[in-house]
Amino acid sequence: MTSQADVAAVAAHYDRLDELYREAWGEHVHHGLWLTGDETVERAAVQLAERVIAAAEIEPGDAVCDVGCGYGATSRMLAREHGARVTAFTVSSGQFAEAQGAARPDDEIRFELRDWLRNDTADESQDAVVAIESIAHMADKAAVFGQCARVLKPGGRLVVCDWLEGEQPAPWQRRLLLEPICREGRLPGMLTSAGYAEQARAAGLEVESSTDLTRNVSRTWRLVAARAARLLARERRFRRLLLEPDGERAFALSLARIPLAYRTGAMRYGMLVARRPVG
Repeated sequence: MTSQADVAAVAAHYDRLDELYREAWGEHVHHGLWLTGDETVERAAVQLAERVIAAAEIEPGDAVCDVGCGYGATSRMLAREHGARVTAFTVSSGQFAEAQGAARPDDEIRFELRDWLRNDTADESQDAVVAIESIAHMADKAAVFGQCARVLKPGGRLVVCDWLEGEQPAPWQRRLLLEPICREGRLPGMLTSAGYAEQARAAGLEVESSTDLTRNVSRTWRLVAARAARLLARERRFRRLLLEPDGERAFALSLARIPLAYRTGAMRYGMLVARRPVG
């Protein structure tokens, strides 16, 4: 079960690193999707959001929940480019403030500073639920997928992109890569692609596809790590974030661990598409 202490730890992580995330990642705080190999980090991040939105089959007027909305960039794409009515959730007060500040008065987006497992969205009210790299932070996956299924209309679609554990990682990969990455990134653990599909089916959803995107997203960490290194060298305020006793120094190690985890197959990155059955 996801405890409030777990939620608070995730929120504190993102709040403490808020400025660094915005400077290194930009408005989309998630992996990028490289299709040609020539894209900037920013364009690649947009392409991942576009892939998610396309998979969700959004139509003008659709009601959509964005679970773990970060700075609200995907929510703004949903509202402005696709005419969706969006309810967006984050547990980070820094992200919440930034997302609200970037929204326009005519955007049909309601941002909520709230844990997804405590949402008050009405049953069968949403045409789609999207979750980009947020479910990995939640321990009670059964409850998470149960909430997704509950709020979806019959025929509504769930699209999840997330960090995944590779198939049968070696003991050294668990000890030196997966377990530290989870500690440093405030993840209770990672499921495999099959594990996510099992959770979706257990919640009553029909899994339509499960796609491995690792090859298209893994360069995110090499490019972002280089950006972060330049920021740390140039800005004392960022060095303090990582080096102070109560800071996030362990997270800096993940900038090296995650690319290795991808290269060795200890970690994968996938997109799951599921639908609530009709009738």
